[in-house]
Amino acid sequence: MSFVSFPTDPNIMNDTQLSNLKSNYVEMILDGMDMKTMEALVYDMLIESYELYSEDEMKEEILSDYDEEMLESLMPADISELEATAPDYGVGK
Repeated sequence: MSFVSFPTDPNIMNDTQLSNLKSNYVEMILDGMDMKTMEALVYDMLIESYELYSEDEMKEEILSDYDEEMLESLMPADISELEATAPDYGVGK
Protein backbone atom coordinates (compact mmCIF):
# COMPACT_ATOMS: atom_id res chain seq x y z
CA MET A 1 0.00 0.00 0.00
CA SER A 2 1.46 3.37 -0.93
CA PHE A 3 0.43 6.80 0.16
CA VAL A 4 0.36 9.78 -2.17
CA SER A 5 0.85 13.09 -0.50
CA PHE A 6 -1.21 16.06 -1.66
CA PRO A 7 -0.22 19.54 -0.51
CA THR A 8 -3.42 20.44 1.30
CA ASP A 9 -1.69 22.24 4.18
CA PRO A 10 -2.01 26.00 3.55
CA ASN A 11 1.40 26.48 5.20
CA ILE A 12 3.18 24.46 2.49
CA MET A 13 4.55 26.57 -0.36
CA ASN A 14 4.23 25.64 -4.00
CA ASP A 15 7.33 25.57 -6.22
CA THR A 16 6.93 29.19 -7.32
CA GLN A 17 6.54 30.45 -3.76
CA LEU A 18 9.59 28.47 -2.62
CA SER A 19 11.60 29.82 -5.54
CA ASN A 20 10.57 33.37 -4.62
CA LEU A 21 11.52 32.78 -0.98
CA LYS A 22 14.97 31.58 -2.04
CA SER A 23 15.41 34.54 -4.37
CA ASN A 24 14.38 37.03 -1.68
CA TYR A 25 16.76 35.41 0.81
CA VAL A 26 19.69 35.55 -1.63
CA GLU A 27 18.96 39.21 -2.41
CA MET A 28 18.90 40.01 1.31
CA ILE A 29 22.25 38.26 1.83
CA LEU A 30 23.82 40.10 -1.12
CA ASP A 31 22.48 43.46 0.04
CA GLY A 32 24.25 42.94 3.36
CA MET A 33 27.64 42.12 1.81
CA ASP A 34 30.46 44.49 1.04
CA MET A 35 32.44 44.07 -2.19
CA LYS A 36 35.35 42.19 -0.55
CA THR A 37 33.02 39.63 1.01
CA MET A 38 31.17 39.18 -2.28
CA GLU A 39 34.47 38.69 -4.13
CA ALA A 40 35.55 36.06 -1.61
CA LEU A 41 32.25 34.22 -1.95
CA VAL A 42 32.41 34.20 -5.76
CA TYR A 43 36.07 33.10 -5.66
CA ASP A 44 35.25 30.19 -3.34
CA MET A 45 32.28 29.13 -5.47
CA LEU A 46 34.32 29.20 -8.69
CA ILE A 47 37.24 27.31 -7.15
CA GLU A 48 34.80 24.68 -5.88
CA SER A 49 33.11 24.36 -9.27
CA TYR A 50 36.46 23.83 -11.06
CA GLU A 51 37.91 21.49 -8.42
CA LEU A 52 36.96 18.27 -10.23
CA TYR A 53 38.01 19.47 -13.72
CA SER A 54 40.85 17.58 -15.34
CA GLU A 55 43.70 19.49 -16.99
CA ASP A 56 42.08 19.07 -20.42
CA GLU A 57 38.66 20.17 -19.17
CA MET A 58 40.17 23.25 -17.53
CA LYS A 59 42.00 24.21 -20.71
CA GLU A 60 38.82 23.71 -22.76
CA GLU A 61 36.89 25.92 -20.34
CA ILE A 62 39.42 28.74 -20.69
CA LEU A 63 39.60 28.40 -24.47
CA SER A 64 35.80 28.46 -24.78
CA ASP A 65 35.72 31.97 -23.28
CA TYR A 66 39.16 33.32 -24.19
CA ASP A 67 41.97 32.58 -26.62
CA GLU A 68 45.21 30.59 -26.67
CA GLU A 69 47.19 33.65 -25.56
CA MET A 70 45.08 33.98 -22.41
CA LEU A 71 45.49 30.26 -21.67
CA GLU A 72 49.27 30.59 -21.99
CA SER A 73 49.33 33.62 -19.69
CA LEU A 74 47.40 31.69 -17.02
CA MET A 75 49.62 28.61 -17.14
CA PRO A 76 51.81 28.16 -14.05
CA ALA A 77 55.51 28.75 -14.58
CA ASP A 78 57.56 25.61 -15.04
CA ILE A 79 59.77 24.94 -12.02
CA SER A 80 62.84 24.53 -14.23
CA GLU A 81 62.16 28.01 -15.69
CA LEU A 82 62.02 29.41 -12.16
CA GLU A 83 65.31 27.79 -11.24
CA ALA A 84 66.98 29.08 -14.41
CA THR A 85 66.00 32.67 -13.62
CA ALA A 86 66.58 32.57 -9.86
CA PRO A 87 69.72 34.22 -8.50
CA ASP A 88 72.36 31.77 -7.32
CA TYR A 89 72.93 32.31 -3.63
CA GLY A 90 74.76 29.02 -3.29
CA VAL A 91 71.91 27.40 -1.40
CA GLY A 92 70.04 24.40 -2.71
CA LYS A 93 71.77 24.19 -6.08
